[in-house]
This record gives sequence, structure tokens and C-alpha cells, in this order.
Amino acid sequence: METINQEHKNINNVRLWQLSTAVLVILFIGSIFIDKSSLFSTSITGNAVAEQTIEYLNKNILQGQAAATVTKITESNGLYNIKLNINGKEIDSYATKDGKLLFPQAIDLTAAPETSSTPTPVDVPKSNKPTIELFVMSHCPYGTQIEKGLIPVVKTLGNKIDFKVKFVNYAMHGKKELDEQLLQYCIQKEHKHKYLSYLGAFLEEGNTQQALTAVGLSIKDLSSCISETDKQYQVTALFEDPLKNGWSGNFPPFKVYDTENKKYGIQGSPTLIINGQQVETNIDADSLLNTICNAFDTKPTECNMDLATVGNPSPGFGFANQGGSATTAGCGT
Repeated sequence: METINQEHKNINNVRLWQLSTAVLVILFIGSIFIDKSSLFSTSITGNAVAEQTIEYLNKNILQGQAAATVTKITESNGLYNIKLNINGKEIDSYATKDGKLLFPQAIDLTAAPETSSTPTPVDVPKSNKPTIELFVMSHCPYGTQIEKGLIPVVKTLGNKIDFKVKFVNYAMHGKKELDEQLLQYCIQKEHKHKYLSYLGAFLEEGNTQQALTAVGLSIKDLSSCISETDKQYQVTALFEDPLKNGWSGNFPPFKVYDTENKKYGIQGSPTLIINGQQVETNIDADSLLNTICNAFDTKPTECNMDLATVGNPSPGFGFANQGGSATTAGCGT
């Protein structure tokens, strides 16, 4: 695991979303290892490698949450040393000269390793049937990351927990996020037994129609609920308000779970609530299972399951790359 967990030292009960933009980027970039020969052409210049690195990071990794630029590229130890600037944070990365491999972090084998720390365990209130509330933004890459970690956990524990995805009371990813959240709210409300399957399908590519088809639903099945909910909470009306009343800076409100957001002090995506308390935890399936199981009065046998083989979910959409960081990051103002 990357040593960037140093940021957690001496910090107790940190909200999942509360990391600086610079640290989020380090976590994010530290989670990727490009081994696709098709990403770059072979035998290309350092400038070409740098340009395609930036294109890849901005399009596939940062996804509008930050912007990467190259400040300098040099040759170092038989590699291209690409100095990146991401939201004011300077980061060193390295690429092979044939452009086929990108190394987001170099480890100095001559230096003593830093001591990493894990999040401080939280004494979660226990219950016979723990209530798990996950607050996310549907298109936040870190929200989708923890959702991918939670799906196998929820499937494992089944009806022994009360699990629900809820949404932060503002959206950072445009109208598509507001529409998706209205739709997911209505699936949970009217087709709860299909929600987890829908969510898994949606997390594949972020394709709503494809996910609906996969679970045998259509927009028509949900249109009445979506229309009523939209009207009740003025989701579209507030988004289209030219004066931006109720907005959080540049971000439109999503008031469907506003009461719960205010109750728990939700400020970003993702935020995990277990039995009414905010919890910090690593977001790989095995860690999430252990964290949730600590909230039982008596742990069920399912808590003995080993989910380590699932791996660490990567940020964004897609299950192909499960080599992400187990440490949390988030979207938030």
C-alpha cells in the first residue's frame, strides 16, 4: 500500500470525503498501473509520451475532478521522468521510453521506508441488524469506487443488514447526475429487489439504459415516481433556476435526502454511516465486511467470509481494474 496514508496520522474520525484535492489526486494516480501496449505507440519522444499521459489521466482518471498538466519531462535512469502539476500539486511520475508502462510513483530503494498508518478504528454502536447508509454522488469516481467495494459485502450479508444508498444534497457532475440519482431513488423505492443488480450493471460503464435493460426495467416503469419525486423536491426546477437559488457555489442541490444530510453533517461523497454514526474505513470489500460486522451484537457466520480476493476497487466506472488504493478519497466542496 502506498505510503501516502501518512496523511491519516493523529487524525481521528476523519470524514471519508475530507482530503485535500492534492492528496486525492495522489491516491488516485497511485492506484493505476498502465500495462496496455495500445495506450502509447512504441519508439516515441518524451513529449509524445507526456501528451498522451495527460490525455489519459484527464479523460480516464481525473474525469473533471482535477486537471493534470506537464511541467517538465527529462530522461532519468533509463526512463522518462514526467513532472505533473495537478491542482497545484507537483508529482513525479515515470514512463518507459517505449511508452508502454507508466509508473505513477518511484520508490527509492536506498532510503528508509516511511511508516504508514491505517484509519483509527471507530467504536460503532452495535445492533442486531446494523443499518448501513452510504451517501454518494452517482458519478463521483470515489463514490462508485466504494460502491464496487460494498456490493459483494451486501450480497454476502443479505437481509442481515439494512443497506441503502442515499445521495449527497448537492451534485457536482451536472444534470446527468441529478437524473441518475432520481432514477436510482425510484428503483430502491419501487423495485428494491432489483437495485443491487442495477447498481452493479450501472457501475460497469455508467450506462443507465444498459443497466436498466440488464435488470428488466425501463424508464417508463419508473417515470411516474421520477416525475413525482422531481416535482416534490424541485430537482429540475432548482437546476434550471437562473438565480441558482439553493446552490452550493457552482453545484445544484439534490434535496431528496436533505434531512439525513443535515442530520449526519454530510458534506461529500462518499460518506458511510453505520448505525447512525459516520465511519472511516478502507474501501476494499474485506475491510468493509470487517467494519460492518463490528456493528453486530452477535456476528453472523457470514462475517467469517474472506473477501480479500475481490481486490481493491478502482475509482470510476468499470470492474476490470481492481488494483485501486484501499484508502478513501472523495468529492466535496
